[in-house]
Amino acid sequence: MKKFLLIVLMLSIVAGVATVWASVIGTPHDLAPEPCAMCHTPHSGTGQYPLWNRTQATVTYAMYSSLTFDMGPADPNGPRTPSSLCLVCHNGVASELVNYPGPCSDADGAYDLQIAGCADLSNDLRDDHPISFNYSNSIDTDNNGFPGAIQWGTSTTRLGIPAVAASVNYPLYGNDTFANTNNTWFECATCHSVHNLASYPGQGDYQVYFLRADNTGSAMCLDCHRNR
Repeated sequence: MKKFLLIVLMLSIVAGVATVWASVIGTPHDLAPEPCAMCHTPHSGTGQYPLWNRTQATVTYAMYSSLTFDMGPADPNGPRTPSSLCLVCHNGVASELVNYPGPCSDADGAYDLQIAGCADLSNDLRDDHPISFNYSNSIDTDNNGFPGAIQWGTSTTRLGIPAVAASVNYPLYGNDTFANTNNTWFECATCHSVHNLASYPGQGDYQVYFLRADNTGSAMCLDCHRNR
């Protein structure tokens, strides 16, 4: 019995370490000699959070809309942060670094980026899951069973969508205060973790990278669309 418990403990520790040390290294976001610099800089960034290091010409987006989009329309001004930051790379338009790594370094082509293929969502978001809309389960005329927002974590006032099947809560965005009614915006990072913080079966194979949880059996989908 003791030997069995020891094996379980060791497996738990290994799983915990794997989760804690998950990062962009070795993932599709590991894109340059200094992968962190692809998006961030400690100095001279754009002023957008968090220490944002990429710049791009203004892009106009076609936002998702449908007759069953109860919580729509999406923000008419286009994607909000952090979705707008994700789309700097994933809209298929070329982007460049503001501040290159190294002391007073010049432009380095290794950090220029224009994504193509399946990761290119383009600036037409009408065929993608809606983002930049104010999540409110009270607006659910199609009876999807959307749950009400709760406190996302014990150490933050951010709100989130409570999970059941996937065992993880999904953060909503805004001013990060309960009192602010604009603190319930659904964004790309509600379902995706850009730093690959979760570990789950089939990651990079039959499941994509950067999900917040294992979506086997559509667990993540059913955490919101509970009556489907």
